[in-house]
Amino acid sequence: MSFRDVLAIDVMRRVWYAQVVSLFGDFLALFAVIAVVSFALHGSPNQIIGVQIAYLLPIVFVGPIAGVFVDRWPLKPTLVASDLIRALLALLLIVSASLWQIYLVLAALSCVSAFFGPAQQVTIRAHVPATGLISANALMQIAFMAAGSSDPRSPARSPRASAPTSAMSWTSSAFWRRRRSLPQWPIHRPLAAPPPAESRSNRIHAIWIDLRAGISFMFHHTAVLFVVIRWRQVSSPSAASPR
Repeated sequence: MSFRDVLAIDVMRRVWYAQVVSLFGDFLALFAVIAVVSFALHGSPNQIIGVQIAYLLPIVFVGPIAGVFVDRWPLKPTLVASDLIRALLALLLIVSASLWQIYLVLAALSCVSAFFGPAQQVTIRAHVPATGLISANALMQIAFMAAGSSDPRSPARSPRASAPTSAMSWTSSAFWRRRRSLPQWPIHRPLAAPPPAESRSNRIHAIWIDLRAGISFMFHHTAVLFVVIRWRQVSSPSAASPR
């Protein structure tokens, strides 16, 4: 399937539009934080590097866990809530006066993004045929590169104004996602009878089994591990931050 064929799918088109807006908020927030730490707080090089560490480190630990929970949550509320929570966190950057407050807000943004990513990938997989997945993934990467090529000097001119702009972009992204109902994954799950109610201990045990199976699969397949590590590096806004 071509790009046009994939974008003709209503859900994919809405997801892509929302992704463009959402990524703009990601880059703008990170660039704004770097500008504030560099110029307003007169941060040292180590403190500026700490900004990127605060954003990247939580994804490393939360990312492998997030997918297990996303598989059990409805997609639409997960996507919309992720965008709205990130919008609120972006507004906290306006009142963050110390470096540690900025680090905490960035770490929280990173944790929320760790849940957002798997939910969006499941959405694409659920609505795009197998023959269109290559084009769909390419479109998402085009959106990432387009957002990363935005002028990084604009937040430096008005870093405090960049946080509300990021919040508006994530709110707009949530609006695009909210306009379309999304089924839970997997779509086709034959059930002969309603599933029995699980106890709390059984649910925790099931989550642990899924998490252990996923980690074991990843570490026992070198190619998969390489792709996961590389994807974490290039899919973060900090990978395209100005140097």
